[in-house]
Amino acid sequence: MKKIWKLTQTKVLKKQLHLSKSWKQKVIEARDRLKDIINWKSNRKILIIGPCSADFEESLFEYAAFLKEMKKKYEDKLEIVMRFYTGKPRSTVWWKGILHSEPGQEADLKSGIKHARSIAIKLIEDYDMSLADELLYPELSSRLWDLYSYMAVWARSVEDQLHREVASWLAFPVGMKNPTSWDIKIMNNSVLATKKPSQFVMERVIYNTWGNNEAHGILRWWMNWPNYTQEYIEKSDYPLIVDCNHDNSGKNPEKQIDIMKEVMNFTTSPLPGGDWVGGKVKWFMVESYLYDWRQEYTTWLQKWLSLTDPCIGKENTKIFIDEFYKKLK
Repeated sequence: MKKIWKLTQTKVLKKQLHLSKSWKQKVIEARDRLKDIINWKSNRKILIIGPCSADFEESLFEYAAFLKEMKKKYEDKLEIVMRFYTGKPRSTVWWKGILHSEPGQEADLKSGIKHARSIAIKLIEDYDMSLADELLYPELSSRLWDLYSYMAVWARSVEDQLHREVASWLAFPVGMKNPTSWDIKIMNNSVLATKKPSQFVMERVIYNTWGNNEAHGILRWWMNWPNYTQEYIEKSDYPLIVDCNHDNSGKNPEKQIDIMKEVMNFTTSPLPGGDWVGGKVKWFMVESYLYDWRQEYTTWLQKWLSLTDPCIGKENTKIFIDEFYKKLK
């Protein structure tokens, strides 16, 4: 181990790279709209959509321009949030996301954090995007939290104490995925823990939290078969978002459209105790980019095509959003 650099303090970085006052207010307004949907104060639906992992800034800006058109066209029924996933969880090795480096480059966290923050600011101010990320590294993520409207806690960290405590402090909705052990009960426990007040330490400061009232579950998969069906929706004690990709789709991104249609077809179904499926499902998380599918991570990288999980391209994304919109009352 070799100490190479001290991280720039969060407050210093935010002064160096900051949102204008008017855009800060728009981020707050986006958070409030999401909270209203999760608390069933609004009939609009949530769609968290975008690339599996943020990679090249040119590609992200081109995708944001496309998504801006979709957002404007369907805003009366949909709250669209762009996936800006700055880290990539790895079971072993390979590229770990733009917080670490641009694809194909050596890790440089000092530059990566600033680069990610500058991209996020441009996505907000130039493309009117609300942003979502995945909480992999709480201390690194803290340098972008003021820019986010939504956060997911990934499957491998949903049981981790610090992730739960930090999530309970965040001022925007947080989704807890079911873990790699597939247990819905653990997801429910994570949501409950996130809703409760707590304390944690970051950057030598002790923080009190008040609990995150908008914590909810994300159904990602169940063992060797999908868990977006009514059977598993019934198992959740809290509001849900259905992850249409990953093992729910068997990593066949085009199946995301079929999953959406299937869920929408039973959202008016009754649940035990008089509840209904549509009262739990706050709707969908989708992996989408400029072109269909993905590429292998090699020495030659093609922009505009996912480096990690396969995604649906623009044309299939249009189909997904249009079909989803038509099924909403």
